[in-house]
Formats: sequence, structure tokens, C-alpha cells
Amino acid sequence: MLKGERVILRTVEREDLKRLHELEQNVGLVLLGDGQWQPVPLVKWEKEFDKQIDEEEHSRFVIETDGRVIGGCGLHHRNRRDGTAQFGIGIYDPDYVGQGYGRDAIGTLLGWAFRIQNYRRIWLETLAVNERAIRAYHAIGFVEEGRLRNHAFFDGRYVDVLQMGLLRAEWETRHR
Repeated sequence: MLKGERVILRTVEREDLKRLHELEQNVGLVLLGDGQWQPVPLVKWEKEFDKQIDEEEHSRFVIETDGRVIGGCGLHHRNRRDGTAQFGIGIYDPDYVGQGYGRDAIGTLLGWAFRIQNYRRIWLETLAVNERAIRAYHAIGFVEEGRLRNHAFFDGRYVDVLQMGLLRAEWETRHR
């Protein structure tokens, strides 16, 4: 379990799936993540959970505060040889959006990724229209490394996707 100032990150357990599935029904917030949403039955989530238990490619956490699961985050597409991983986060409980919980979760996860797991670069992709997320990523130190023009379909139109990255040396400079 990883403790931030306001959140706890802990591994996803089977009993968390129902709450996470419930949170994923907040279509408006989920769409801001990657522009995609479709109904998926809980039983499919459970099958995916069972399938991914032994996979090394993902590190998934629930984001918890005040004893309540408010979202999830993790590292994906981990490449140990290169020391890189893709980061993802979603806070889908509307009562906790825009209040700093996401920044705390990101900072906590990055501390683990850089200091304990020895990654040297964490990257992410986000919709260019997701201004709140982009502000949070910039505040933490991520820099825009690329833009995929008209790459994702969102809200009836094609939008750009930003690629952002953060090197361990950059993160360490900010956290000395």
C-alpha cells in the first residue's frame, strides 16, 4: 500500500471490482480519459481480472480516500529493459474530481515508480480537450512530447491526443 497526503493506493482486489465497475458508469468522466465508453458487464471485468493476475505488464491500483474507492491508476506497457512505462489514471467519483486527489495519486505513484521500481521514464497519452488533466500533468512536471492530430473520436468529432513524458531526473529535480 502506498500512502500519499490525501490518498492511499493499493492493489486492486476482486472485492473492488463492483465499485470500480460502478464508477465506470460515469460516462462523461470516462470519455475524457480516452474518448471511449461502452457498457461492459461486471462478469467480464471479473474474467479480465482473473486473466491479468499473472501478467507482469500491468501494475494496477485503486485510489482510496476516506475509506472510499474513488478511481484507479497504474502503469501499463511496462518495459523493464528500457526503464519505461505508460501511466494512466481515472477519478470517476464526481465528488472527488478537481480537488487535488488525482495530483496526489499521480505523485504517489510516480514516487513508487521512480524510487522503488527504478523506472527512468513515465509517459502518458491524453485527449487534448482534457484541460483539467493536462494542467495536472504539467503541474507535476510532465512535458508534451508529441501530438497525434485528429487521432481520437470524442463527442462527435476528432480531437488531438497529446503524448507527454516525465524523466526520473526531471522528477527528482522537483522533489529534492
